[in-house]
Amino acid sequence: LPARSEHRGTGGIFFDDVPSTSNTYGFVREVARGWMPSWLPIVRKNGGREYTDEEKHWQCLRRGRYLEFNLLYDRGVKFGLANANPRVEGVMVSAPPKIAFDYNHVPEVGSEEERLLEILKTPKDWV
Repeated sequence: LPARSEHRGTGGIFFDDVPSTSNTYGFVREVARGWMPSWLPIVRKNGGREYTDEEKHWQCLRRGRYLEFNLLYDRGVKFGLANANPRVEGVMVSAPPKIAFDYNHVPEVGSEEERLLEILKTPKDWV
């Protein structure tokens, strides 16, 4: 999110930027093979966890950032809305069902939310 000097998330692969070569299929296959073994332990550890109202609100704020990115910066959304017959409904139904926006939200000092924001503002370049 350029206006906030903040990245959208802590990781991921943007397939729009993955070149189509003879190695692409193998790369995608290996990502898929590694996904569940890395994701399931996290779900097992946290699947039954109860979340506070504050944590749920933070999640809604982060989802709001997702929608903010899609509406302001996403190439596909810009392309779709620039057509002669834009599909606004298609854009809006891609939004998370629950989102929040707080004006100038500042997380509590020393909180996990503050720690995440620091990571989003100064991410590691893993490649």
